[in-house]
Amino acid sequence: MKKWFAIALALFVCSSACAQSNWPNRPIKLLVPYPAGGSTDILARLLGQKLSEALAQPVVIDNKGGASGGVAASYFVKSALDDHAFMVASLPMMSINQFLYKKMGYDPDADLAPIGLIAQTPNVLVVSPQMPVASLKELAARAKTLPAPMSYSSSSSGSAGHLLNELFKSNVGIELIHVPYRGNGPAMAALLAGDVQFTTDNLPQLLPQIRAGKLKPLAVTSAKRWFQLPDVPTVSESGFANMTTSAWFGLVAQNKVPADVVMRMNRELNAVLHSADFAAKLRDVSFEAMPGTPADMKHASVRERDNWKKVIEQSGASAE
Repeated sequence: MKKWFAIALALFVCSSACAQSNWPNRPIKLLVPYPAGGSTDILARLLGQKLSEALAQPVVIDNKGGASGGVAASYFVKSALDDHAFMVASLPMMSINQFLYKKMGYDPDADLAPIGLIAQTPNVLVVSPQMPVASLKELAARAKTLPAPMSYSSSSSGSAGHLLNELFKSNVGIELIHVPYRGNGPAMAALLAGDVQFTTDNLPQLLPQIRAGKLKPLAVTSAKRWFQLPDVPTVSESGFANMTTSAWFGLVAQNKVPADVVMRMNRELNAVLHSADFAAKLRDVSFEAMPGTPADMKHASVRERDNWKKVIEQSGASAE
């Protein structure tokens, strides 16, 4: 019996090791929790192309927007276990949604296995060039003089843009109307069409319109001025230090995916992020690479929660 048990154990270990040494052996699926064309989608497609080259397998992008990434996350964790399936996770999905939604459909700690951080970018508050304001303080002053509240768009209820504008509202004591959309693209389109007065969103989505003169930036949320907008002050310089933040994105797997797959994907991800050509491509579209370990992503998620919980409590924001 001992002999047969030893043989069976050896076969199991061998089959497991052999299976993983052959990983990946089919296309990689990459779930993007926001619609096509937005900042997350831009980042995912750049990354997917490089991972496809590194892993010698196609990377298939699947976009599922809604509920600040919650729709995709709920779908992802309820799907059959698949060690070839991954998801781009945003800061709201990992650190904010649990304070806004009573029923999320997923637990970021119990259901998702961090692979590693990918990149970060600032948010930027923008208005129409025709609006006669040049700073956040001037925007607040103008809002106080209007007979009806200003409106702003966001990529979804519970997004960083939504919460930052609710915090701006509470900071200056004004009323604002929140108009949520399903993704960065529609939120920006609403501002360009004049349906709302301003928006705060990830810079990659807004930068082309800023450069074209179709949107006017008032402040960036990064701790320092952003290299692509050196003349635009930070929120701290503008008198709103509690709005300082960056939008970051990471890669996750389903929680029960084998640890060696997680570590293999982390190695491939870091190799891509450390490559000079990819880092340059990220900077071209307003991202900064964030190579690191799965533990680094876990720590970032936990660290952000106290900050955003306070923002939600202070602003009174809700998503339901």
